[in-house]
Amino acid sequence: SDLAMSTFLDKSSGSVATLFRIIRLLRIMRLFRLVRFLKQLYLLAFGLVEAVQAIFWVSLLMLVILYVCSIVMVRTCGSLPDADPHAEFLHSKFADIRTSMLTLFVLMSSPNLPTYIHEEGLLWSRPLLLAFLISFTIIGSFGMIALLTGVISESMFEKNQLRMEEERQERERVRSLILGTCDDLFSRLKHDSDGRARKEDVFKLIPWIERMFDNGGVEYTVDEIRRVIDLRETTGSGKLTREDFCDGIVALATGVRSISLQELDVSIKTVEKAIDRISQTVKETHEFYLAKSARSDSSSSSSSSSSS
Repeated sequence: SDLAMSTFLDKSSGSVATLFRIIRLLRIMRLFRLVRFLKQLYLLAFGLVEAVQAIFWVSLLMLVILYVCSIVMVRTCGSLPDADPHAEFLHSKFADIRTSMLTLFVLMSSPNLPTYIHEEGLLWSRPLLLAFLISFTIIGSFGMIALLTGVISESMFEKNQLRMEEERQERERVRSLILGTCDDLFSRLKHDSDGRARKEDVFKLIPWIERMFDNGGVEYTVDEIRRVIDLRETTGSGKLTREDFCDGIVALATGVRSISLQELDVSIKTVEKAIDRISQTVKETHEFYLAKSARSDSSSSSSSSSSS
């Protein structure tokens, strides 16, 4: 019984030791967590995983081609009479389906035509075999490699496009959320009759903006927020509109951190507003002169009727 117990304990301790070794080896899996933080490596690895299905179908197509070609080679080159000078060489390559498939796979993976060229008189006495080997090397080797490369590249490209679309949707979601929060913050301020708030009151919203940026994981500095608010006040009245305030904060949150870019955005919006005002003035002037011309025509026709 003591011997059985000691044997059992030895086996148990060996199993536990093996289990702990496996657990320690599993710690290597932590390295895969780093892939998430390396964008290009992540796209490469995920694209390769996405391409596994396509690679499977390409491999299946390659297997079918190998099988069909092997049958042809066994029937034509694997059953030559012993009197043929090349019977032994061809029999060693294409004796049966399994050997023939392995030979063609080796030829596909690493074309080695000199092996057949060094067999004196083999290729020149059998031009169809020469044509087959050249065609199989071009289509089977180069073609399959190009096909696999194209499949993997296409899968990686599609994954990259999908990731870009997801990032765009995430930016739009964050933008909408920040825009709604900014609109709510601005609504708490006192406004004049034109819906504008004093810049001093807007500065009081900075702690709320900081909290919003912290919750959203936005990188910022308080100085950047102040400069954006100063920059968005373009009328010289010391007041900001709701649109100016929201556009500035949203631009800062979505990555437009350069003040020069903010200035360019403000300048473009100022020009757009000026063009809208000019267009409205031209439209009103045009309508005024049309109405005046219509009244003049009406007065002229009335005068002509009374004189007649």
